[in-house]
Amino acid sequence: MDRREFLQLSSMAALSLYASRLQALQTGSSAVRTGPAQKVAILGAGISGLAAGLELVKAGHNVTILEAQLRPGGRVYTLRAPFSDGLYAEVGAGRIPITHTLTLDYVKRFKLELDPFFPQSGADVFLWRGQRQVVPHGQDPDLTHLNVNLTAEEGMVGFGGLTKKYLQSLQEKVRALPADAWPLPSLAEMGEISLGDYLRQQGASVDAILYLSQGFDTDSLLDFVHDSVSHAVPMMWKIRGGNDLLPHAMADALRDNIRYGAVVARIAQTPTNVEVTFANAGSHHTLVADHVICALPFTVLRGIEVHPQWSVNKAFAIENVYLSPVTRAYAQTKSRFWEADGRNGFATVDQPMEIWSPTYNQPGKRGIVMSYTYEDLAREYSAMSELAQVQRSLDLFEQIHPGMRQNFEGAATWSWLNHPFSKGAFMVTKPGQFRTVVPYLATPEGRIHFAGEHTSPWPGWIQGALHSGLRTAREIAAPS
Repeated sequence: MDRREFLQLSSMAALSLYASRLQALQTGSSAVRTGPAQKVAILGAGISGLAAGLELVKAGHNVTILEAQLRPGGRVYTLRAPFSDGLYAEVGAGRIPITHTLTLDYVKRFKLELDPFFPQSGADVFLWRGQRQVVPHGQDPDLTHLNVNLTAEEGMVGFGGLTKKYLQSLQEKVRALPADAWPLPSLAEMGEISLGDYLRQQGASVDAILYLSQGFDTDSLLDFVHDSVSHAVPMMWKIRGGNDLLPHAMADALRDNIRYGAVVARIAQTPTNVEVTFANAGSHHTLVADHVICALPFTVLRGIEVHPQWSVNKAFAIENVYLSPVTRAYAQTKSRFWEADGRNGFATVDQPMEIWSPTYNQPGKRGIVMSYTYEDLAREYSAMSELAQVQRSLDLFEQIHPGMRQNFEGAATWSWLNHPFSKGAFMVTKPGQFRTVVPYLATPEGRIHFAGEHTSPWPGWIQGALHSGLRTAREIAAPS
């Protein structure tokens, strides 16, 4: 059983609790303009910038979106090349929880179709300390035949019971609070300790911490538990054809408002307007707007000249927000040979990564196995050459699915840390940052408003990006 998927056992209540909490920000409840039309510049055509743009255009404002790349979507990106036969795999956001009703509303609005993220049948593979075990989907491995070092109590509950043992009571506290109350001041103490330190205080073994944390042991306990609630759902979805079909559909509705290849270099604010200087085709241009929505990752914003300087708290937040250095490696195979004995291609390993087979329900005979690597291991991969990443990944994939090298046709890799317009994948909140960073992420600076997953109650999720875009659009359309 996937370490997060286990949480489905206690998650039906989450659906009813979360489904009713976003009514004020559903797509059917648009921003209503309460004053004259404003000229708005939006920096970034990711999900948050697109959501803001759609709202503001609908409200009658004059919107220009500046996007550095030649595609929309930001960190919602589906990799189609170099794969054959129409195969594809996610580079960015991969999963849509059934509780993320705002995201599902947008999927429905743009008439996209959904498929289950996880295969509903077949066997998973556990690879732990060099020992491999094929396990029926939804079941635990036999620990007596696996080289794993758990305490006696942990061994009694198995991998599938570790979350319940150590984290479920905390998840219930988070789930019981309104989603839009984030960052949950009543649970502030959980933001002062790391996940790893908390688990060690509870007597967790090294292997239990490795299994539960997936490398996020230095994440704050509150951040990790809060995020895990989105995983603790009865169903995870993905968009049929690729998750980036959503931002592409949104961008299509804004095609006349987006300027691609526009790299922002300077933001200068006056009491009456904001001037944005951007580079395009080797020359510089200036856009003057009444308001700006900055939907750029703060890791990118750090490199942009700003005048006047940010307030002290905002500057600290921009400089200290942390984006996880995610990497992914993909191996295309000439057949989905693992399915011959009932394996579904997914695996759990003793490293901070997940192993997926995104092509389990795609047409054709060829397949893809991919790794989704986190934190220190992702930083290590990001420093390696592509050839070294591929060779190391193939070594692992061969252990998981013997015959991988024989069936291997080609590979691709991706590092969000190395990507110049992201410099990280999603925000992770370290101990203490709920006091020093999080309160200032979304606060406006004069005429400049801030959107993005990092400014939302759902950091790291499409839902968070959508929510933040709608929030900033309404800050401008109906200022308080």
